[in-house]
Amino acid sequence: MRTPSHLLVSGLALVLGTGLAAQHCRYYPADSPATGAADPRPLGNGNPADPTYGTMRYQMQIPAAVLGPNPLDIVELFVAPAGAATRTFSEIQVRMGHNPNPLTTTMATNFVGFTARPVQHNVLEFATLADQWQPLGMAFPFTYNPANGMLVLEFFVRDAGATGGPANAGLRTDPSIPFVWTSGSGYGGTAVAGGGIKLRFCTDHYGFVEYSVGGCPGSNAQEPRLSYAGSPQVGNTVQIQLSNVPASPTLAVLVYGLTPRVGPVDLGFLGSPGCASRTLADVTTTHVVSGGAASVALPLPPGLPAGFPLWNQWFVIDLPANAFGLTSSDYSRFMIGYQN
Repeated sequence: MRTPSHLLVSGLALVLGTGLAAQHCRYYPADSPATGAADPRPLGNGNPADPTYGTMRYQMQIPAAVLGPNPLDIVELFVAPAGAATRTFSEIQVRMGHNPNPLTTTMATNFVGFTARPVQHNVLEFATLADQWQPLGMAFPFTYNPANGMLVLEFFVRDAGATGGPANAGLRTDPSIPFVWTSGSGYGGTAVAGGGIKLRFCTDHYGFVEYSVGGCPGSNAQEPRLSYAGSPQVGNTVQIQLSNVPASPTLAVLVYGLTPRVGPVDLGFLGSPGCASRTLADVTTTHVVSGGAASVALPLPPGLPAGFPLWNQWFVIDLPANAFGLTSSDYSRFMIGYQN
C-alpha cells in the first residue's frame, strides 16, 4: 500500500524534476577541513555576550575560478569547525548575492542586484564536529551566475554561544582568503587581507542536520526527540525516529516541511507552554506510538531531485503534559541527493 510518505517523495519527483547535477562540490581554497588556523569569526567564540564576537557581520567574495564559468545551483554550504561543540544563536543568517567589483568596507553596498538568505533562523542550536565539513542547512538553492559577478556571502550572527566543547577554537581558515567584517549589527567594516574561513559549495548533497530546539517536556518530564537513521541518498531509505515519549500508547503527527520557519511559533497560546512549531506543515502523517518510540521508513526512489531538503518535526498527543495535551519534538532536516 502506498502511504502518504510514499506519495510525498513520488510527488517531489514529478513536481521538481529529475536528474543528477553535472557538478558536485567546489572548495575555497581546497578540500582540507582539518588544517589551517582557527578564527572565531563569523560563528563566535562561545560567549554570546562577548562584545567583539557575540554579534557580528562578515562578508567574503568567492573568486570566479573557484566556482567555474557556468551557472551553478548551490544546494549546500559548508564550513570547517576546528572544535566540537553545540553552538547556539538567537539569530543566524547567510545571505548570498553577486558583485562584479571587489568588496569595500561599506558593507551595505557589497551586493549588486538580487540577494537571498538560504540560511535564516531565529533561536537555533546545532552540534559541530571538529575538522570535518559542517553543512549549514540551506533551505533552498541559490543560483550563482558568473554573468552577474563573483559570488558574495554575508554571515550575520547574534548572541553566538556554545557549550560542550572548545567553541572558541572557531573555524578553519586560510591565509590567502580576504574578508570584511564588523562587530555588532552595523555595516561599517574592516578589510582583512587574509585568514578568511574555508568553504565548500555543493550542487548535489545528501545528509542530515539535526537541531536541538523546538521540543518541550512531556508528562514523563522528557522532551520528545527526533532523530534520523538510514541514508537520504537516492535509492536508500530514511528512518525518521521518535523517542523520549511516555510508554503508554498514543498518537503522534509527523510534519514534513519544504521550508523551515524563520523563527519558532510559540504554542503557549494553545496551552502547550514551551512547545514550538519550527517548520511549515506541507505534509503531515499520523502514527501510533507504543513503548515510548516510533519510526517511519521513507524510501527514496530513483528520479528524485538532487540536493532537495525536507524538514521534520514530531507532535505528540500527551494529555497529562499540559492544558492542550500536546508536546513537540526538536526539528531537523535531511537532504535528498546522489553524491556526498
